[in-house]
Amino acid sequence: MVQPLTPPQLNVCPVAWQALRNPYLIAIETDTQKISFYELHQCVSHIGLQLINYSMQKADRLVCIASNSLASILLQLTCLRHGFIFCPINAKFSQTEIQQRLALLETPFIWNEGEGEENNLILDFQQGTLDNTCKDTISIDSLDVISIIFTSGSSGFPKAVMHNFSNHFYSALGSQKVIPLTHGDKNLLSLPIFHISGYATVMRTLLAGATLQLLGAKVSARQLLKVQTTHLSLVSSQLIQLLAEPNFHIHSLALKHLLLGGSAFSSDILEQTQMRGFNYHLSYGSTEMASQIATSTNNEALIPLPFRKIKIVNKEILITGKTRFVGYFRDQNIKHNNYFASSDLGELNGNILKIIGRKDRLFISGGENIQPEEIEKVLLTFQGVSQAFVLPIDDSIYGQRPIAFIKWNNSDQSTELKAFMDDKLISFKRPLHYLSFPETQGIKPNKKQLTVIALKLLLIN
Repeated sequence: MVQPLTPPQLNVCPVAWQALRNPYLIAIETDTQKISFYELHQCVSHIGLQLINYSMQKADRLVCIASNSLASILLQLTCLRHGFIFCPINAKFSQTEIQQRLALLETPFIWNEGEGEENNLILDFQQGTLDNTCKDTISIDSLDVISIIFTSGSSGFPKAVMHNFSNHFYSALGSQKVIPLTHGDKNLLSLPIFHISGYATVMRTLLAGATLQLLGAKVSARQLLKVQTTHLSLVSSQLIQLLAEPNFHIHSLALKHLLLGGSAFSSDILEQTQMRGFNYHLSYGSTEMASQIATSTNNEALIPLPFRKIKIVNKEILITGKTRFVGYFRDQNIKHNNYFASSDLGELNGNILKIIGRKDRLFISGGENIQPEEIEKVLLTFQGVSQAFVLPIDDSIYGQRPIAFIKWNNSDQSTELKAFMDDKLISFKRPLHYLSFPETQGIKPNKKQLTVIALKLLLIN
């Protein structure tokens, strides 16, 4: 078994550290170029000087409104080196959503890949022509806040979560125990860096001295074969699309590990994944804990990773450890180092964590408590269902009733699904309506958006 690379010490810039020890290893691979760790170090130095010329100082916030791109990754790493705070925002958000986040962050330093020169930092992302060679490590303060990542905001306005380098460092180090990365491995950035899972992918790969792959095409078996990807993170919809390809098989690819998260995966999908020979890892994580908290290997038994501590109080999962976030931006109510109440419900049996659901998704129908995740778990046992999300709608008699959004493997099988559910759950837990998921959605289903869509559809019908 390949021994994972020991990451650099906490108080040095990891880009400079890798450039000093592994200058010619490939740090980033795109569709058109390969960038060594030395070249990456030069790029980060060049961009850092430009930001300093814009009068940026330590602890200033740099907003990056962009999709996954080489430029956005370079900005992420430049902020790490200089103690600037990287604040990525989804470029596909509406102007209202972007302005809401900008109003909270309140900074003049904004780089928007889709905008012109007005009110936008103008930066050169080329390597530059610097003379300095990387002869020494570059010191950083591991307790400086270096990122603000917004939560998904599936139930309310997203919170701005602050992390320091130490949080990201120990998140990566704990992940290494289960999913080792080392020299020569290639980790595909398949999730957005404005989400904690994408940001963490960049950090894990950099600290391990592996290659981060940044490719423009949609993830496919053909692409994975061409670029020899060894590590891949997927949400449910991505995995389902790959399993539809006959060439998505361990014998055809170089894949060593699949990290699965974002929502529930049906047992049928996991069985198919294992039958194809893949080594998969289900993961329970959160933005507040810098990504992964507990992870499985080829089963559904979630085991807490090193540097995380979990306890259950009144069925709620409480978490702390070295990956625990610094706090919410401009919120003084979070106390450092205390256990964080996750709002997730679960059970801890020995060292195995079982997720039951979310406190904020519980609703009452006719005086009965309903946990949507319980219904979703049953829906996922139906062969035609690949994804399910249950939410309540108002009802004049029962107060609220459950409905379900369904992503079908092939065609709509609502009639068959209704019959299937008749003897699986008591009547008040059976969904009143089955609706199809919208074509576009984020990593996690958004309760607020789906509720609006449901009300419109049900009103029309």
